[in-house]
Amino acid sequence: MLRREQGQVVVGRGGQEKLLPLSSAARFNLYEREKIEVAPGDRIRVSKNFQSAGRRFRNNELLTVTGIEEGRITVEGGEIISRGGLHIDQGVCVTSHASQGKTVDQVIVSCPVRSFSHTNQAQFYVSMSRARAAMYLFTDSKVALREAVCRPSERLSPWELLEGNRRERVLVKQAQQAQKRPPIPAIDFPAQERGLGYERG
Repeated sequence: MLRREQGQVVVGRGGQEKLLPLSSAARFNLYEREKIEVAPGDRIRVSKNFQSAGRRFRNNELLTVTGIEEGRITVEGGEIISRGGLHIDQGVCVTSHASQGKTVDQVIVSCPVRSFSHTNQAQFYVSMSRARAAMYLFTDSKVALREAVCRPSERLSPWELLEGNRRERVLVKQAQQAQKRPPIPAIDFPAQERGLGYERG
């Protein structure tokens, strides 16, 4: 994209400029360039199906970088991703959706209250079943998480989505209030009242 003019988008290629046909938006994809730092040994994720150097790379495929030279990335197996097809992202932290079909040694799942409107049985199962050896779950409300993951995964109506957003705001507020409450002071009972004392006859 070169610029925007009076509600129109001007694109350029080979020194020629054309107006982007916004009325046919369903027929094309628009991307924004971003920079990511990649080094040998890094894990990357393919973010769109594409072909490079005779090899087809699939969306959400995870790869390990083995070398970088002259604008080309070499990945495990010797395949090369050329500069013309860099639909990639970092592959260390991925969404639950992108992790489907993957298996790793350890999984760390972050599931805060603000994400509960997108949490359900199927999503939680996918997140927690990717690990071979160990899994770790971090949340700011165990009670609310238990309720969220018990929701079925069927598609919701607009009214159900609105209700889910409303309940999410309530849960966030409750979690914030719980964090502000002062801790309950400990009471030290005598050993006899704690049931720890005994007499021998």
